[in-house]
Amino acid sequence: MKKLIIISLILLGILSFGVIYLNKVVLPAKVKSMLVETIEKQTGKKVILKSLEFNIFKGFVLRDLVILDNQQVILSARQTNCVVFFWPIFRKQIIIPSINIRSPYIFLERRKDNTLNLQDLFATPAPAANEPGPKGPESKKSAPKKSGFSVSVYKISISSGNMVFQDDTLPVKFTKEINNIQLNLQLKLPLALGFAFKGELAAEPVIAISAKGEYRIPTRQLIADLSVKNLAPRQFQPYYEDSGLNLVSGIVDLRAQIDLKEKFLHAQIDGRGDNLVLEKDKLRIKFNPVLKTSIDYDQQAKKFKFDGYCDIEHAGISGLEFLGEVKELAGRVVFNQDSLSAKSLKADLLGMPFELNLTVKDFKTPALNISTDLNLSFMPAIAKEKFNFTYINSAQGKAVLTIKIYPEGKDFWQVQGSANITGGVLKLGKQDVVVENISGNMDFSRLGISWTDAKFKYQGIDYQASGKLSDFSSPVVEMKLFAKDLSLAANFDIAGKKITVGSVKGKYFDSGFSASGNIDNSDSSKLQVDLIGTIDLRLGDLAKIADKRYPAIKLMRPAGRMEAQFSIAGNAHDLKNCFIQARLNSKNLSLYGLNSQGFSLDYLQEQKLAKIISSRVSLYDGVIEATGIMNMDTANLPYHLEIQASGIKLDKLKNDTPARNKNLSGTLEGMIKLNGFSADLDKLSGSGSLQVKDGRLWELNFFQGIGKLLFADDFANIVLSECSAAFLVKNRFVYTDSLRLKSNIMDLSGPLKIGFDGSLEAALDVEIKNDMVPLSGTLKDIATVIVGQAGKFGVIKLSGSLQSPKYVFKPAVADIIKGLTDTFFGKGK
Repeated sequence: MKKLIIISLILLGILSFGVIYLNKVVLPAKVKSMLVETIEKQTGKKVILKSLEFNIFKGFVLRDLVILDNQQVILSARQTNCVVFFWPIFRKQIIIPSINIRSPYIFLERRKDNTLNLQDLFATPAPAANEPGPKGPESKKSAPKKSGFSVSVYKISISSGNMVFQDDTLPVKFTKEINNIQLNLQLKLPLALGFAFKGELAAEPVIAISAKGEYRIPTRQLIADLSVKNLAPRQFQPYYEDSGLNLVSGIVDLRAQIDLKEKFLHAQIDGRGDNLVLEKDKLRIKFNPVLKTSIDYDQQAKKFKFDGYCDIEHAGISGLEFLGEVKELAGRVVFNQDSLSAKSLKADLLGMPFELNLTVKDFKTPALNISTDLNLSFMPAIAKEKFNFTYINSAQGKAVLTIKIYPEGKDFWQVQGSANITGGVLKLGKQDVVVENISGNMDFSRLGISWTDAKFKYQGIDYQASGKLSDFSSPVVEMKLFAKDLSLAANFDIAGKKITVGSVKGKYFDSGFSASGNIDNSDSSKLQVDLIGTIDLRLGDLAKIADKRYPAIKLMRPAGRMEAQFSIAGNAHDLKNCFIQARLNSKNLSLYGLNSQGFSLDYLQEQKLAKIISSRVSLYDGVIEATGIMNMDTANLPYHLEIQASGIKLDKLKNDTPARNKNLSGTLEGMIKLNGFSADLDKLSGSGSLQVKDGRLWELNFFQGIGKLLFADDFANIVLSECSAAFLVKNRFVYTDSLRLKSNIMDLSGPLKIGFDGSLEAALDVEIKNDMVPLSGTLKDIATVIVGQAGKFGVIKLSGSLQSPKYVFKPAVADIIKGLTDTFFGKGK
């Protein structure tokens, strides 16, 4: 036991002496310089080593090792230790199984020729200029210089290191720092370099990077598995900013299998994104993709090939001018270097779910093609949001929608599409007016909308329409509308809430119309209009146009042609305060079968006064003229109307009445002045006069009833030649106390009262003329003979109505007795 202890102490002493001798003599004087020289020859870089020591437990310890490239530190380490195998030393060879480097600094540079600076550290050095290389086939390979000791390293381990990466291939140098590096290098020199790497890229959040693989030195081939977590693409914007893309926010997790050989790259990439936001021009996309793709890139030929798919969830797109914001986009997109497609892609657009099919056929001329079937219930929202059109309350029906989206220039995305509509139903305006059976094709783009062969039904009438809207910012609209009895063409411009109507022309039944001017809806409570127009009205169309709302028009039997020019300016919601001017003319106006040879009317409305400046009707060789005024500033609308008639020939007028076969004639003249309040006939009042000269009126039904009452024999020879009266209008009656009817036999005179409801009340005195007393006849004739002279014969009382008058004759008894007395006693002769 004692001998063993002694031997151990001797060996320990020898070992200690050897370590001291090695650290003081051998290592500083010989090995250190040899090591520096060997590393410099191997790397071609300048090497600085402060000290080299041997530690029984750590092996050789290198302090302050620095490798420089043109004064740029590419690798440094304060302390490096390694274990050395000594037995090959007699063959002038040193084998280092492993090198452990703690807290090193590494500068990794991607040079402009796309090579890495660290590649130089492991390249086989070229022979010196004065040293001939090997001949023959091996002459192309470099041969190391044979001298001194050689050093072989098999493994390098790095812990807690820092690396600065600099990329010189970009227009502006790009630099990033990687901390907490853990690196294991397996050196299979001069053939290969194996590595396992972990590190953290300085960012918020921290980007975790790990890689494992091999770099094959002779062929310059890198094979690696790469993993990146919490990658913020925005931090690497210089690599993609030339594309115009901007990844504003979000993080990505990536796993990639990379095979890089010289200038050819192959990669298999799996990725997942979280809340990525991509911007390009006005386009903004927010998405959470799951990506799987294969990439091939030939840098020398500059050919890029890839294919794969991307699963998208909860994505959103904004900045598409026409479509607005797309929400909850989800589905799978399949792509390659040339095209992209997606089937059954789901999205919410304008608050409605859609199922879309997307294609981009060629990225060289990029165009996104979208097709989908949709429900028209989205129309009220898009009409309000895109066109400020708020009159669509609801919509039903289906449409096949196709959309093409592609970039135009640098700052714009063009949108083109079409919608084929079937079975559409719209409810419009405050009254929910129904437009149904809508069908047709609509084309749209960023520049406008056009529609062709559009069909719909409104109030039981089928319509067909076509047109276009250009420039959404300042819309210009051209449209045509057709129906069974209607044709319409219009063009107008829209600037905000102002409409400039260039022209509206149309034909309804056989009547034509046109208008132009301006409409201003800046204040929705005051629709300001300034319009002029013309109407070419076939009066017979009035019964067709307004028979449902105004059935009395049909009874008026309007006929003829009337031309009108009009202008209107003011608030269309308050017509009383508008300025309106109209002029009407007709050469053949007809109402109730009565025909005129000329009609004109000038109307003016201003300052809340409506005026008939003049009105003139020429008919039956006579004229009717009228003027009027209405105060529209009060609720009851008081008015004044004056009508003057002269020279109207009854013998011509009768030909247009049921009395055409009667022996009627005469010249009618008259006038009337009326005052009233709107439609309140109770307050209608006025006065007038009526006169018929040189007439034959006895065959009128009204007068024949009187004739039958007075004369039993034929009274056809009675000539009622004159009629005159001054009358008043009041309390819903027209009455006179001065009606006078003159004939060749008798005169009738007295009061007459006619109600607005057609009621009749009169008491007419009958006076017989001397020279026309009949000599034979009935009791009435005898009574007349008894009277023996002209005078009051009796009173005719009328009642009933104008349609069914009732006649009662009351003889004048006192005058008859006086006549008898005079006859018997010879008086009066």
